[in-house]
Parts: sequence; C-alpha cells; structure tokens
Amino acid sequence: MLAKNKLFYLTLTFVFLIEETANAYIGPGLALGTVVISIALVFLLVFLIVAILYYPVKRLIVKYKNKNKE
Repeated sequence: MLAKNKLFYLTLTFVFLIEETANAYIGPGLALGTVVISIALVFLLVFLIVAILYYPVKRLIVKYKNKNKE
C-alpha cells in the first residue's frame, strides 16, 4: 500500500513539474459559449446578491416611512 502511494505521489509530482503546451484548437463556437456562460454567471451572482439584499432593505424603508407618517 505504501509503495502505491509513493508511486502515485512521484507520478503526480512529475506531471506537475513537466510543463508542455497544449496543442488544442478552441473554435469560435466553443469560445463564444464559454464567454456567454461566464457573463451569465457574473449576472447570476450580481442578481443573487441584489435579490437577497432587496427584501430586508425594502422592509426597513417601508417601516421607516410608516414610522414617520405616525
């Protein structure tokens, strides 16, 4: 068991130390999809933060306006 772990870590070390360029072509369709998904994730995070903060802030504003009317 110990020999397998040593071999695994030795192989993993060599994989990370030996660096080569990837000869891969990313076509415009795949690149465009990646860009669209990245932009969608950013908008999702922004919308999520706004949605989470909107309701409590709205309640505070309504409570403050009702308090001032009285």
